[in-house]
Amino acid sequence: MLLHLILFLSTFFSVLHLLSAHRFKNEKILYNVPQRGISVIIPCYNEAPILKYTIEGVLNIEYSNMEVIFINDGSTDDTFEVLDNLLDLHIWNEKADISLSTKVREIYKSSKHPFIYVIDKYNSGKADSLNIGVAFARKEIIVTMDGDCVLEKSALANMNVIFDDEDVIAAGGVVHIMQMFKLNRRPSRIVVMQALDYIKGFYIYKASLAYNKALNIISGAFGAFRKSVIDEIGGFKKGLGEDIDITIRLQEYAQKNNKKVIYNTNSICYTECPETLIGLIRQRVRWQKGFMDAILNNSSFLIKNLLKNHVCFFMIVDALLSNSLATIVFIVNYILLLFKLFHGYPIHMFAYYVTTIVFNIMSSIIAITEAKKNVT
Repeated sequence: MLLHLILFLSTFFSVLHLLSAHRFKNEKILYNVPQRGISVIIPCYNEAPILKYTIEGVLNIEYSNMEVIFINDGSTDDTFEVLDNLLDLHIWNEKADISLSTKVREIYKSSKHPFIYVIDKYNSGKADSLNIGVAFARKEIIVTMDGDCVLEKSALANMNVIFDDEDVIAAGGVVHIMQMFKLNRRPSRIVVMQALDYIKGFYIYKASLAYNKALNIISGAFGAFRKSVIDEIGGFKKGLGEDIDITIRLQEYAQKNNKKVIYNTNSICYTECPETLIGLIRQRVRWQKGFMDAILNNSSFLIKNLLKNHVCFFMIVDALLSNSLATIVFIVNYILLLFKLFHGYPIHMFAYYVTTIVFNIMSSIIAITEAKKNVT
């Protein structure tokens, strides 16, 4: 009975997300909006091989009122040396009196590009690196990225438009796979599979959540926040799912203060994905651990508002029951179907497979069509 209930919920929400994504529309675009100051914070841990592309992406951004803050989180490879060579760093003492963590070794500024800073620190994790970056930042809007990400040149301009609405406190953008769009090499099958998964995730699942006012994760690879609100809610918390955790806390803040957390498919970022099966499995296990950590850390808010807040409802009933648990259920179900096949009931196997394949083909076509409208 429980297996059938979870499978029903999974099917129900899959159809709901497909229909809701079709109805999703970006916030109305305003033109001639003044450029707000944006601080781009990029934590780096052992990102030496990809930093060249990250920096090239930063330099190609079409936005003038910004600063970029790289945080070297105690990397054990040549991350700092690559930053130094590409940016021509010199020690910067102008703001040495700010109340940063004692984990900071030194602050540097680029001689080539005066809007770029590098904070070199001892290793203490991504959340702490982000908090140090937020403390150092001097702009109104905070954009967080991963060290292996590249922003589309218009990404910040499109985010700036979103924050013209004073009620918007945070916004998520779209993340695509870099190996499919930016790197001059043929992607492997595992990369292609992930690229399709990302496209469906961002153009169907997240678009649906945004339409239903239930966005429960602003990706750590690319998100934008009002600095004042980040400070007010206490910054990023340590853990594997710091991006999910802060999104939930921002949604709690939004509920109490009548504010908005939104999603914008016009702002695009590219990230590097695992290229081996082992790497992919490790990443997905880490994501699931982060998801569970975020739910446990915010369980009081989520359970208390389960039937009153769309974020809480979708987080528990959809993401937990019909997504995470459904993965286990699907494996069990496939085993049961195979058992039935060998005992003379092949029609069940055939019907299940056909339904699954047809639905996945439909959702993939819709997602790819939407992606083509945005990717340049």
